[in-house]
Amino acid sequence: MGSTGMTSMATAQAPGPLTAQVTTVGQLLKRELRIPDYQRPYKWTIRNVAQLIEDVDTFRDTGRYRVGTIILHRGEDDGLDIVDGQQRFLTFCLIAQATRHHLGDGVDVPDMARQVIPDVGLDISRTNLVDNFRHARDVLGVRGPSELQVWAEFFFQQCEVVVLTLANIDEAFQMFDSQNARGRSLFPTDLLKAFHIREMSAENDAADLRLRMVRMWEDIPPESVNELFAEYLFKIKRWANGHDIPAQGFSTEHVALFKGIREAGPHHREANARNRWALPFLYAKNYTDDFAQENATLIRYGAIPPASYPFQIDQPVLNGETFFLMVDHYYRLGQRCGLFRDDATSDDTKIFDELKAVIDDLDNHRRKSTYRLVRNLFDCLVLYYVDRFEDQYLEHAVRLTAAYSMALRVQQKRVRRDMVSRYALGSPPSPSLPRWALFRDLREAMRPQDFLRRPMPVPDRNGYPELDKYFEAVADA
Repeated sequence: MGSTGMTSMATAQAPGPLTAQVTTVGQLLKRELRIPDYQRPYKWTIRNVAQLIEDVDTFRDTGRYRVGTIILHRGEDDGLDIVDGQQRFLTFCLIAQATRHHLGDGVDVPDMARQVIPDVGLDISRTNLVDNFRHARDVLGVRGPSELQVWAEFFFQQCEVVVLTLANIDEAFQMFDSQNARGRSLFPTDLLKAFHIREMSAENDAADLRLRMVRMWEDIPPESVNELFAEYLFKIKRWANGHDIPAQGFSTEHVALFKGIREAGPHHREANARNRWALPFLYAKNYTDDFAQENATLIRYGAIPPASYPFQIDQPVLNGETFFLMVDHYYRLGQRCGLFRDDATSDDTKIFDELKAVIDDLDNHRRKSTYRLVRNLFDCLVLYYVDRFEDQYLEHAVRLTAAYSMALRVQQKRVRRDMVSRYALGSPPSPSLPRWALFRDLREAMRPQDFLRRPMPVPDRNGYPELDKYFEAVADA
């Protein structure tokens, strides 16, 4: 194992002195750090701890792993306060206690967690600390003494943290804001991009492949990437599985929905072999990879089309390269469904012919707040339908989903987000509206007819005469 000493990475002069260093987790835990009262409570959960331990498992084969950044402020008494990174730091302390519980003096890390917890939010912190310690203790304890000793040596001696130390508290907070994208929290899509690039690194994918995937991601306008996940993929996944949309919408709490099957390392390969639910997706990836390799010349000359991975929104994600291909696939499919109309790359000729007339009509109202929520419901349904069945009976599907979505608009004087979510789950606000859980029905449908074989909705119409055409067509159907 490498040295546990702290090595200087960079030292810079700003309006106040800034030092930037790379240190190991073990050396960081031996420093006397304080968590000031202005910090939020310790809110990491068992899921965060499990992810950290799993990441360490993944990167053990690489020989070294950079686990993040911690920003410190050096006070007038020369003490060091944690400005950013306290959630991660306290979790390091818990893992240290858990390994000491099993290995005794075999791990040379001081017991610090109880001394650094601030009084503010102590009840919340204590609950999470106890739960997370027990989880770390149990997960690490099943490894056996010799395996755990090797794991602990890697974690404390080879896992590294970037430590930024500033003497001016205002500059420390400014650095914190910079770390979080100029004062805003990172978008969940930022975290997903970083995670899947890291997954590719763990799989020892070639650097040029990682670069191609990043360029593919960056070719999509960032606003459209965020829209794709927050307004379509996330909602479809939630509604198809019978869950409502939380008030805060798609947030960092939900990124796990778009993390899935890992290919890296012997630990994950062994788990995949036993996770029988994962095998069909791995078989599909193996087939498309082999087909591309074996037929590269024919595909390059256009003699045969490539075999694309059969993405489905409600199926698990394959980490790494396949995730980026998935994002590109659904961005292009979304364009064919009339989404992302403000993008410079948008082209009306891409839209499904069966959709054009309805899309053009609804686009007359797309910027009106009174239509935005039901239009989003319609867009989600169309995207999910073509995801499953492409353009089979698409004209019928468009008429049905448009009438279903707009029925809520003409029925209700006011449409709220929570109302749309309940409607999508089969709980309409009025008995004259259909009690259909269309997203669940689509997930279960094996043929288009299984989904389409239902009457058109005929709601009580309380207004919006411009939408009457969708219900007048029912009599002619």
